[in-house]
Amino acid sequence: MAKISQLVIEEIKSKISMVELVSRYLTLQKKGDRYWGLCPFHDEKTPSFSVLPDKGFFHCFGCGKSGSLFDFVMEMEHLNFPESVRYLAESAGIQIEQESESEKQKRSEKETLTDLYNKIANSFHYILTSSGIGDKARSYLKERSISAESVEKFCIGYAPEDPSWLYDFLKGKHYSDPLLLKSGLFSKHGRFYPLFRDRVMFPIRDWKGDVVAFGGRDLSGSSKAKYINTPETILYRKREIVYGLYESLKNIKQQQHAILCEGYFDVIAMHQAGMQIAVAPLGTAFTHEQGKLIRRYASTISTLFDSDSAGREATKKALTVCESLGIENRVITLSAAKDPAEYMESFGREELLKECSKGKSGFDYLVSSSISLYDNKKATGKLQIFNELIPYLDAVESQIVQQSYLHELAQYLQLDESTLMQEYRHKGVQRPKLEREANLHSQNMKDIALKSTQYSQDVYALLTLMNNRSLFLDVRNKLHIDDLVDEEAISLYTVLEDATRNGIADSDELVLQMIEDEALKNKVAMSFQSKEFTVNPQDVIHELLNRITLRTLEKSQKNLERLIALASKDSSVSIDVSNLLYEKKSVDEKITALRNASH
Repeated sequence: MAKISQLVIEEIKSKISMVELVSRYLTLQKKGDRYWGLCPFHDEKTPSFSVLPDKGFFHCFGCGKSGSLFDFVMEMEHLNFPESVRYLAESAGIQIEQESESEKQKRSEKETLTDLYNKIANSFHYILTSSGIGDKARSYLKERSISAESVEKFCIGYAPEDPSWLYDFLKGKHYSDPLLLKSGLFSKHGRFYPLFRDRVMFPIRDWKGDVVAFGGRDLSGSSKAKYINTPETILYRKREIVYGLYESLKNIKQQQHAILCEGYFDVIAMHQAGMQIAVAPLGTAFTHEQGKLIRRYASTISTLFDSDSAGREATKKALTVCESLGIENRVITLSAAKDPAEYMESFGREELLKECSKGKSGFDYLVSSSISLYDNKKATGKLQIFNELIPYLDAVESQIVQQSYLHELAQYLQLDESTLMQEYRHKGVQRPKLEREANLHSQNMKDIALKSTQYSQDVYALLTLMNNRSLFLDVRNKLHIDDLVDEEAISLYTVLEDATRNGIADSDELVLQMIEDEALKNKVAMSFQSKEFTVNPQDVIHELLNRITLRTLEKSQKNLERLIALASKDSSVSIDVSNLLYEKKSVDEKITALRNASH
């Protein structure tokens, strides 16, 4: 890893606040001296993720993750530490000079690929809108009632039928063959045969607006796949990207609501109808990662999937994901069409708006959908309906809400509520509840302190030194690494030694990155947010040094006693007992002095 200047770290911190950074990704609310939000690193419904603005650190009381603004960016953007520094420096307009060759190569490849995708998206768009080659695609989009405004908003394009066009075009832009092979734009079956030919092209943007992938709709009629997407690359993980989120972001934030559709045309039709909060998963069932992404900006998700069996199954899974993430979930159903695009084409904007205003709760939808599939008059039908609801019930965290749902379901099925409750518990499907700090937002949480009883005296001493690193130069002359018995403390001692030698001990962020064990790193990051380790640190260190030294001396005392006993019993052992006795006397005196000092 290239050495990163501490001045750069401090400049970034001076220009980007922790609250400002996290607010780009999450909705935060101020309570006491902290800001709180739903943790992006694990599933939860009650906010346990906190930001301490004056310290510049975050901590989640649910999953235990803790760290600085650099750690947060590393997690959210899948970066290493140098990459996170560069990412934030660029965001703040700060120049960074130092970078290792491997880091430079990886960053350069990612930036070049991003540039390639953005350029090729614009080229596909130009071909569609301004070239005779795009006539066929323009006619198709007109038939699908896609407006010129939507073509511009979503940067829709066209990939020509000519199999040599894409490679020739990109080579003309001086992109290298190795990069093109990694780009995901060419088929695996032919070295530079384009993945997309004679297709309407839908650029897939990340939430920041960069094109990271493409979807293509076949116009030839000869392809086995009507729709295909770019394979996963260093830019694109389909489980984590939602189509249309960038185009919808402003409205979703304002309304705290997103509508989840099935495909590209559905999203575009909804936007044309005025519901500019429509998004879609990408050729996969709605994932937890996609749910977490939307949850940053919306508290409610309505699903509007196709009305066929596959659409019903996708709806069921999406509702379960939403419920498990604490997102209010609703379902919109269209009575006279398979999907929003078809409905828009057949009945127009006003009718689609009316239909979308009639949504029902996720639970009510699942019940009515199950009753339509199975005979609720028969015992077997009741059981099948109940089994359909189990995944959703299992995702409900609140026992009150869960019991309310079971009460309603018992009425639907004309069953005794206690019988249904007993059956549910018998199946053992009740989801384990996430352990959380009790009374998380009470006033007692205002000064969060780590209890010393949580740690060995070795770790407590090193955590105190971590928070008061200026004391280490003096302490290391009195405390040797061999005096420590706790492995975590030994690791922290080594980090402090290395940080001091490398001249970076003044930086919390750089010192944190030197800790390889994630759990230990979280402990140290959390200690930086606590007042406990900065109150009278000299006195605390002095007391703990005495205790550790006393432990070392008592160990030596026992060893000397064993040697003296051995020499006394066996005259053949060549040990000078007088020297042992003299050494033991010296150790005894030191122990007595330390004990008296402690008292």
